[in-house]
Amino acid sequence: MQKSKHHLYIEVLAKRILPDDMEASVIQQEFQRLEAGFAGENRLKQALSDYYFKTDHHIFYNFECMNDNGFSHQIDAILVTPLFIVIFEVKLLSGVLFYKPAQHEFYRIHNEKRENFRNPLDQVYRHQLFLEQCLRKWQITIPVYFAVVIANQHAILDESLEKFPIFHISGVPNFIENLYRNTANSNANMSLIVAKLNQLYQVLPPRRSISLNRVRKGALCRQCDYEIVMNYHYGTFTCKVCGAKSRNAIFETLYHYRVLMGDKISNRQFRDFFGIHSLQSASKILVRLGLKRHGTKKGTYYIIPEDISEWKRKRLR
Repeated sequence: MQKSKHHLYIEVLAKRILPDDMEASVIQQEFQRLEAGFAGENRLKQALSDYYFKTDHHIFYNFECMNDNGFSHQIDAILVTPLFIVIFEVKLLSGVLFYKPAQHEFYRIHNEKRENFRNPLDQVYRHQLFLEQCLRKWQITIPVYFAVVIANQHAILDESLEKFPIFHISGVPNFIENLYRNTANSNANMSLIVAKLNQLYQVLPPRRSISLNRVRKGALCRQCDYEIVMNYHYGTFTCKVCGAKSRNAIFETLYHYRVLMGDKISNRQFRDFFGIHSLQSASKILVRLGLKRHGTKKGTYYIIPEDISEWKRKRLR
């Protein structure tokens, strides 16, 4: 499963946000929530991978798109079969979960503290309405169901949730079995639905942006939990605190720049971000890296490829 661009953005930002930034703790908390959600989605994927489907099927994970009104949809999983479609919303919550349907209020009690959450049933219902509208536009008739899946086995679901499609992840096979038993025997063109959803799919940009004066610059030491800026000397980055050495830190650092600022980087931007003062030294490094070069003279810039963090076999000499 791939993380969304927003998730990757927050992941990098959590490593680089200055510790005294006013939003530092908010960024760290958001990253923890995204990581928990991603772990829950992986548990759903495992449950669905272990299930024996009675028909052909296709599953979209982390499905993103925009609707006609300009609002985004981020769906944890969409299961497509010839008989039905299921939209899954995954939550990795703890404590005792409660629901007041008349007020659409979803909350939990954990460690004797009450905490309200955005109602996941309303979230997934919104996705259902959107997908049903798309199917009508495509002139495809097939029922669309939804379910909220709780990925934390220690969470307790209060009786107030009994009448709603929300259950532990262990209940996913039984939920799908019931749909196979109780759904009228239709035979929608599954390949067409999958093709239409692929056309609808759109990678959404991060929901945040930040200026470089709010982040740590330079190659950061992994051994020191990204808190220490490493020194560069003749192709090697060295941590002044723990002494760790790395020739590959440049690739991870370029990846961080790409995620935060985009895939274009000039010599000046490279020197500023890496803390290299020499124009000639920076030019030699960029040439040795083999990045694609565009423009001329002061308008020259380099393209940081999407897989730059995987360039482990390349070395600066």
